[in-house]
Amino acid sequence: MKNLDLKEEFNRSVKTLDDRLSMRNIELDPEGYFLIKIEPLRNELVLEHYKNNIDQKGRAIDPETGELIGCKTKRPTQPNKIFRGKSAKEVGIQISEGPGPFPISRLDHAIYIGRELQRAEQCLRRGEKYIQD
Repeated sequence: MKNLDLKEEFNRSVKTLDDRLSMRNIELDPEGYFLIKIEPLRNELVLEHYKNNIDQKGRAIDPETGELIGCKTKRPTQPNKIFRGKSAKEVGIQISEGPGPFPISRLDHAIYIGRELQRAEQCLRRGEKYIQD
């Protein structure tokens, strides 16, 4: 019983920490952004890369229209490139190894994508719905 209480307390403290860290200010990657999806019928992770420009205030701007891109902006644009794989490692290697150029330029962005690919892989394995953080 005591171990269960300690585990629950640990999980609560980690969630509190993660929630607080999620509120920090981040800078956008000038190389663009990614949307991560899972395709259960193909047992694949899908990583779509989209280009954007960054204005002087650090906001993402659509390279074609010059309009601001919000987190919930619905856009008809197509991905710049699509990466597919059976595991987070396979997709991660595609975007970070080899001769380049790479679709990611910031270390914090690379770490975030790695975390999200791991989460997406776990959802794919468990048959759960995946929602990108």
